[in-house]
Order: sequence, then structure tokens, then C-alpha cells
Amino acid sequence: MQEQLSVWRWTLGGVLLTGSLAIGFWGLTSSEVRADRDKYESDHEYEEYGYRQPQSQPSPLYDEECGSCHLAYPGYLLPTDSWINLMNNLEDHFGENAELDSQDQQAIKQYLATNAADSRRYAKLRDAATIDDSRAPLMRITELPFFIEEHDEVPQYMVEGNDQVGSFSQCDTCHADADRGRFDEDQIRIPGYGRWDD
Repeated sequence: MQEQLSVWRWTLGGVLLTGSLAIGFWGLTSSEVRADRDKYESDHEYEEYGYRQPQSQPSPLYDEECGSCHLAYPGYLLPTDSWINLMNNLEDHFGENAELDSQDQQAIKQYLATNAADSRRYAKLRDAATIDDSRAPLMRITELPFFIEEHDEVPQYMVEGNDQVGSFSQCDTCHADADRGRFDEDQIRIPGYGRWDD
């Protein structure tokens, strides 16, 4: 009897151990698959919308004139009408006089129109940016529905209540590659709070 009980214990122990190892192995392999899928989804997140952070041709004039005061925002962040409206009202550029000579102003306006969100070059981006032709031209990138959706989980106190950031318009404060037109979610670091992960 004792021998038979011992056999049952060893059998039950072996089954439980094998089952535990099998479940553990399955958990490890499925988490690797999940991690790979998450990396793939992260890498291709915007491609579904045609928004794989396009690279526009650099403009030294735009970078010099506009980038001397703030980030030289990539043209694809606003539609053409918005850029033209901004460039036609430089005497009151968000409370500052940013007037340029007419030749430079025209060259920058053309550059921004060529690289705007609704240009042929970025046709798929139009859907991602949810540009609505029926509305008046947006004057701020932070007013875009796409921008609002991407930043809705970031608490106000981390940005507007943060002396090191101050405003959602200060893209390059949290996005290290903003000057290259890259706004990868995996590269966000909010000053005073560290890496952001939604």
C-alpha cells in the first residue's frame, strides 16, 4: 500500500511539475510574441494612416528665420491654408512682430505650402490630421484634432504647470527629435518627470 501511494505521489508530482513547466514555457513564448507584436505595432503605428513621420526637404531659410525663435515646425503639421494665414499675418505672430522682407516671406510661404499636411506629398496624412476644409484655417498646431487626441492623456500639470515646458507648443522640450520632424512616442521625456509612456 505504501509503495502504491508513493507511486501515485510521484506520478501526481510529475504531472504537476510538467504542467507548471509547460504553462511557464507557454507564458514566456507568448510574451515574446506579444512583445514582438507591440514593437511591430509601435514601429508601424502611423503607417496605417500614412503618418510615418514624413521627412520634408530642409529649408535653411525657414530654419534660420523661424527656428531662431521657436522650433521650425515641420510643414506637414498644418494644412496649406493655415500656413498661408500665419505667413500673411507675421506682424502679429502670437503677440510678436515676426515680419520678414517680402522675398524671404514668399520663399518660406512656398516651402510650407509645398510641405503642408494637405499637399499631394502628404495626401494620406490629411486623414491622420483630420483636416476639415469646412472650418476656418487653424492657427495653432495644438488645435488639430489629431494633436489633441495624441496628447489627451498627458496631464496638464506635467506641461502647462511645468516651468521647464510651459506649453504644448514647445514640442522640442519633450520630443528630442522634434527638430528633425520626428515625434516618436517611445522617445518622449517630460522634463522633471522623465520618460512618458501612455
